[in-house]
Amino acid sequence: MGKQYIKHPAVFLDRDGTLIYSKNYLSSPGQVKLYSYTAESINKLKRAGFKVIVVTNQSGIARGMFTLKDLDKIHKKFLSLLKIAGASIDGIYFCPHVDADNCQCRKPKVGMVMQGSKDFNIDLKKSYTVGDSIRDYLLGFNVGGKGILVLTGHGKNQKQKINQEKIKPFAVCKDLKQAVNLIVRDVKKC
Repeated sequence: MGKQYIKHPAVFLDRDGTLIYSKNYLSSPGQVKLYSYTAESINKLKRAGFKVIVVTNQSGIARGMFTLKDLDKIHKKFLSLLKIAGASIDGIYFCPHVDADNCQCRKPKVGMVMQGSKDFNIDLKKSYTVGDSIRDYLLGFNVGGKGILVLTGHGKNQKQKINQEKIKPFAVCKDLKQAVNLIVRDVKKC
């Protein structure tokens, strides 16, 4: 009989405006600044048994605002700041395209989550997405999980657009810390 693999729940987190302060087309490692609750929130998710994976649209690459090399430096700085704060994530996936490219990885399309799901053996029905854009909570819906909108970053502006959408978020939270507390309570109810 073959090996049985345990499927893990995950929380797929947006980067800018969710884990770090939002800068319009962040293009330099010097611009990376964690929210005060980022490390604590990641650690709480990990203690609750979640894989923590970052999924981020980075169309600034396609727009010529920064390069893949720049993005690599930004992510190294991000991971370094997390390590200093005592936290770590399981993976980072990014989409370098613009909407017109019609790729399958640009949120709310599911390419990045599907790759993360394959790489980390994720149970998508027990997973969540969290971010400051309608795209982020739609991503959760599109993969069969639950999507949460946070009001940091662009979230306050996005909240006004929710009424125009057919699909509503699982929840709207003040920030990642509140979203993580909700996720952990939601899991305990099951």
